[in-house]
Amino acid sequence: MSLLHLERVTRAVRLPDDTVLPILHDVSLTVNPGERVSIVGRSGSGKSTLLNILGLLDNPTTGILHFDGADVSRLSQRRRDRLRGDNVGFVFQQFNLLEGRTALENVLMPLMYSHGTEFWRRTRIASEMLERVGLGHRLASLPGSLSGGEQQRVAIARALVRRPRLILADEPTGALDLETGNSVMALMDEIVREDGASLVTITHDAAIAERSDRHFRLDYGVLRSETLVPVPVPAAPVLPDPPTAPALSAAPGAPQATEENA
Repeated sequence: MSLLHLERVTRAVRLPDDTVLPILHDVSLTVNPGERVSIVGRSGSGKSTLLNILGLLDNPTTGILHFDGADVSRLSQRRRDRLRGDNVGFVFQQFNLLEGRTALENVLMPLMYSHGTEFWRRTRIASEMLERVGLGHRLASLPGSLSGGEQQRVAIARALVRRPRLILADEPTGALDLETGNSVMALMDEIVREDGASLVTITHDAAIAERSDRHFRLDYGVLRSETLVPVPVPAAPVLPDPPTAPALSAAPGAPQATEENA
C-alpha cells in the first residue's frame, strides 16, 4: 500500500475581486514507503501549495488525497492534525528555530504533544537525536551561536525526533553553501534510509533532485514525471609537455669538461 496518494488534485483560491486563481491542475502522485521523491520547480510554480497539501496542512479544491489508505478529506480537523503530528516531519529552507531556546529545547518541541513513554522520555529522545546528527556537544547552544549547517542539523533533528513516516523538505539547502548543503543532504538521506521513512524534497536545484529515486517537475501547477540526466563533468584539458631546454654546448676553443679536469 502506498503511503501517500494524490489523484487529479486541484487547488484554486478566490481573490478579493471574486475571481478564482487556479494554482494546481490535475496533480497525481504516489509516494511509497521508504521512497525518495524530488519535485523541481521555479518560484511561482505551485511548490508551496503542493507542499501544504502533501503535509496535510491544506485540502485540495478537488481530487483525492489518501494518507496510508485513509481518505484525508473525510477526517475531522482534529484527526488531520493528529495524523500530521504523528506521521509528517518538515524541514524548511529557513530553519524556523526558536531564537530564545537552546538546540535541545528546539528539538523537544514536537515531543511536547506526544503521550505515554515518549512524553516522559522526551529529553533523552531529543538528546539522542541531536547526537545522531552530530550535535551532541551543542545541546545548550542557542541558534545564534550555531553555523548555518548546524542550524539545519537542529531543524532535521526536530523534524525526525518523532520518527515520522513522511519527511517533507522544502529547499532544505537553499540557505547553505554547496559543501555544507551536500553534507546536510547526505546526513538526511542516511537517517531517512535507516528509519525507512519516505522523503519528498521540493527544490529548484537539479543536483539535490538527482539524489532521489524518482523525479518530477512542477510547471504552472502541472506535475510531470521526468528523467534527470546527470550533467557530465568536463575533463581537465591535457596540456602538452613543456619543451625540453636544448643542451648547452661549449664555445669554440673552450676546454672540454673531462673526468680529469672536472
